[in-house]
Amino acid sequence: MLRQALVVAALLIAPAVARADPAADTAAAVRAQDQAFEARAQAVGPAQAFRDYMDPADGLEFGDGAPTKGAEAIYQSMGGAKPPASKLEWTVADAWGAASGDLGVTTGTWKLTPLAHPAAPLTGRYVTVWRKDAAGHWKGLIDIGNPDPPPAPAKAGG
Repeated sequence: MLRQALVVAALLIAPAVARADPAADTAAAVRAQDQAFEARAQAVGPAQAFRDYMDPADGLEFGDGAPTKGAEAIYQSMGGAKPPASKLEWTVADAWGAASGDLGVTTGTWKLTPLAHPAAPLTGRYVTVWRKDAAGHWKGLIDIGNPDPPPAPAKAGG
């Protein structure tokens, strides 16, 4: 009787185990981390958010010019403790994760709106590579943002 109960239990549990998808779980984790990163940027400004979410030693931020390495250097390159000159917002569009559970990627769109003077916001797309650190926290390893092309000028005399 016990043997039959164990077989029935194994048959009931097997479909749940078979549906487990470690890569999908990792993708969901990095998507949530990216969304928390964006929320942090809204709360404390982008410089502090990048300092908090990028890898302290290996994090690379590709913006204007050469990449900046390390969370503290990224923070300083974004203005440090100065009030932000622009509002940076982004939305995750997609996420992928490694089945190993330690590496993931998010992509999406961003908008940078100047705060000091009225100007049209800049928009673009980004990709962030995430890696779990030794303590099990997700940290940005690489962040790349590319601006959308400028709108085509209106034709004169249309």
